[in-house]
Amino acid sequence: MPRTKKSAPLTPTLSPVGERELPHISQGEFALRRESVTAGMQAAGLDAMCVFYPARVAWLTGFHHIPTERPIVVMLDSKGRSVMVVPAVEKEHAESATTIDEVRVYFEYPGSVHPMETVFEVLGEMNARPHRTGADHDGYVPYWGYRGPRLSELTGALPFDAEMIVESLRRVKSTAELDCIQLSCDWAVRGHRRMQAAIAVGKTEMECYTPPAIETLFEMVNEMPGWRPKGNDDTGFGAMFVGGRSTAMPHGFVKGHGVQPGDVLVSGAGANIDGYRSELERTMIVGEPTAEQERAFAAMLALQTRAIEVMAPGVPAGEVELAVVRLAEELGVSGNLRHHVGHSIGLEGHEAPFLDRGDDAVLEPGMVFTVEPGVYVKELGGFRHSDTVVITEDGRRVMTDYPRELRDLIIEA
Repeated sequence: MPRTKKSAPLTPTLSPVGERELPHISQGEFALRRESVTAGMQAAGLDAMCVFYPARVAWLTGFHHIPTERPIVVMLDSKGRSVMVVPAVEKEHAESATTIDEVRVYFEYPGSVHPMETVFEVLGEMNARPHRTGADHDGYVPYWGYRGPRLSELTGALPFDAEMIVESLRRVKSTAELDCIQLSCDWAVRGHRRMQAAIAVGKTEMECYTPPAIETLFEMVNEMPGWRPKGNDDTGFGAMFVGGRSTAMPHGFVKGHGVQPGDVLVSGAGANIDGYRSELERTMIVGEPTAEQERAFAAMLALQTRAIEVMAPGVPAGEVELAVVRLAEELGVSGNLRHHVGHSIGLEGHEAPFLDRGDDAVLEPGMVFTVEPGVYVKELGGFRHSDTVVITEDGRRVMTDYPRELRDLIIEA
């Protein structure tokens, strides 16, 4: 069970930037990742492998791109040669972002020659036999109106399903990845504290959380020289909350009705450090909590505490959720659950494996999860904390150092 800690200062516990290097993934680590995937290919007897999924492209190369209708593919052969196929609009970006062996450029989609024909051409150069070609998807994933031949239509055979060759390696985070995620957590804590302090009755949600989020983002720019967010889905820092009865929907939207006394607020904050993310969520109450709110909050907190207590190396991921479900039954709130206990996090906000009874993964040191069992009560609201937790050699460590008790999460009405 996590220790009860004093509230952390507004500034995260960072040594001065000038005294340490900003956490990042080195080109050497990217090369090692490709070598590890090549070893997996060799074990599977593959001649070549195509990787289409954007997050896997980024994991293998450090190239973060905006997915469009234009295919981008990383291709590896069994001898370790690497080629990235990109459209002309990404040529300079791809060449500057990675030490991959070759960047092969096609002009445009759909083009006079379809981009997948370029992929087929590279496979030929790699002497890849159709039945010895692997891929994480049978061709480019349709996006923004993309239409094109499947890989199997070009080679004449279904590709070997090689998705897990990459995904099995992504599950356990390296030291550099953990450093990035921890710094993301530290900034999430800072920004969330600022946001919580800015919440005021009568203001809309956006008026409460937008200025603190922008202020925190500017601090990230000023205090971490050289820092820039990676990827295309955020500015680098975000903090927000949903209020009122809409919180009873786990993925409820901000309605702009304004913060009102008695509201349940469910928040979220996170930062992007070299493409890596974290998750910090809290349930807050505006004004004096009602007895019903206190009971739902206490049940949620007990469920999250139980999940964290169970997590350790060698524990099946499914057992974490089952332990929570058993406690929810004892507390009489099993009918108020709407989702599993959590998911991995890293380059993506949601990654595998999942803290879910249907997941056959076993927890290992270096895996990072969000832990977020929720209790959702119609006409009352949703109650959910989320913390980012890393599995250690002897247990687990909560990476998001933020108060969890109700007394620290009451907003003055």
